[in-house]
Amino acid sequence: MKLKTITKLVIIVSSLGLVTGITGCFKSKSAQTGNHKDMIVVDNGEDAPTLDPALTQDTQSSRIIYDLFEGLASFDQKMQTIPGLAETWDISKDQLTYTFHLRQDMKFSDGTPITANDVVFSFQRIVDPKVASPYNILGSNIVNGQAIIDNKLPPSALAVSAIDKSTVQIKLVHPDASFLAICAMPNLGIVSKSNINKYGNNDWTQPGKMVNSGAYKLTEWVIKGYILLSKNSYYYDAKDVSINQVKFMPIVDFSSSLSQYKSGNIDITYRLPIDQYKTIKREMPEQEHTVTQEGLYYYDLNMTLPKFRDNLKLRQALSMAVDRSALVKVVLGQDQVPAYSYVTSTVEAGKFAGLDYDWAKWSRDKQITEAQKLFKDSGYGPNNPLEISISYNTNDLHKKVALAIGSMWQEVFGENSIHVTIANQEWKTFLKARNTANYDVARDGWIADYDSVDSYTNLYQCGNPQNNSKMCNKEYNNLLAQAQQTASPEERVDLIRKAIQIAMDEYGVIPLYQYTYYRLINPKVKGYEIEGNHLDHVQSKWYKF
Repeated sequence: MKLKTITKLVIIVSSLGLVTGITGCFKSKSAQTGNHKDMIVVDNGEDAPTLDPALTQDTQSSRIIYDLFEGLASFDQKMQTIPGLAETWDISKDQLTYTFHLRQDMKFSDGTPITANDVVFSFQRIVDPKVASPYNILGSNIVNGQAIIDNKLPPSALAVSAIDKSTVQIKLVHPDASFLAICAMPNLGIVSKSNINKYGNNDWTQPGKMVNSGAYKLTEWVIKGYILLSKNSYYYDAKDVSINQVKFMPIVDFSSSLSQYKSGNIDITYRLPIDQYKTIKREMPEQEHTVTQEGLYYYDLNMTLPKFRDNLKLRQALSMAVDRSALVKVVLGQDQVPAYSYVTSTVEAGKFAGLDYDWAKWSRDKQITEAQKLFKDSGYGPNNPLEISISYNTNDLHKKVALAIGSMWQEVFGENSIHVTIANQEWKTFLKARNTANYDVARDGWIADYDSVDSYTNLYQCGNPQNNSKMCNKEYNNLLAQAQQTASPEERVDLIRKAIQIAMDEYGVIPLYQYTYYRLINPKVKGYEIEGNHLDHVQSKWYKF
């Protein structure tokens, strides 16, 4: 069965151009630059759905927002938290009160002052129900934050206050060792209160209207064309920003990205063709960089649908039937790690390792036998075939994964017992459909926002906007709440481990693999220390020629 499945996968991925062995089209010399002498051109992989910090929930938007806005804190290339718009801060002994001291004489890109009132306004937006931030959970631990999110108090009740024009005080409900890292997230980039009040929440992000606090300002935004940023001369550290312009290209097709890189039209790729990975590594070793990423690729099962919500055995069968080893070795082949847990084994230095499903250690034949039994016991078979559709955003990699998993399900359960279709959608359309549970099975992925298990546990919480499967176990939420309250680091880890196990027993998502990312960087680009960037959070102010 295993050999037959792998053989079928090889046939599938070969037909998609995954197994090609192409070598002739590569040159050992570096890609030549085009006409952009004082501009870096970056492939961003997709159109950015939004440039509003409070509304971002995706990699493409966040990458650009890191350039346009800065938070009270920032981060260096080792992903360590460093001062941002706040030059210093004080933390009370009980770790519940943070007092931030802003840098003196800072200005937005239009020359107006950045004040404590702008910081207060930015934090209020993240919890304001009218803004409807998908990341409103970032404000839930601030005093009154959850009540505001629940529309029980006005945003002005948030315990973020301006002590004076350059001092901000924030009061927390419980201690959070990750709070400074949260203050460096793109969602809490500081925006201009007067700018948004002038144009409104929907229009202020347009070129010519947007005012920025980061190293760059928005110059042009052509939907499905490009986004052009220019250096913000009012940025507090403008003297150390070397590149005057950054152009982001939404190149969805990986082969096109590679072609444009080789011709000198782009300087940094986003992703590259899977089938040419080994060839690229061999032919362009100084330009190719592969990095293990703190993130998970997984599938959501829509738990609002009775066929999933009311059938645990079906959910178990679908997860167990996926041959993750074949997926990462045959289909992907970029050193990804098979995933059998809802968190990685690497987050927080491995404190949450060892939570894999017990059946992950079984032989493949035993996994298949048990999956078939569970599927039969779930009520499906030749006389009652399961109809299932896999949704994904338009992308060659996602398509290949969907075809492979569909093939595995049909191979394990029988083509007469399960009918699998796949459907791609444009990025914005896909996000909306997934967020509103308008799907059957949906591809999902999560790159940790910072090195904390909280980046993953939020994904499975009842009512969390990032919980796309919509599964809900109240005991899970209760254990996480207890973990937040405890002052004991050991007890925190123990409570969270128990919570994760409860979520995994729900089988609402199918973990598939831990990400790696690989990209090409033109040798002319200096200052980008990619090897240690396991979160893949990037700021263009690091780039130099």
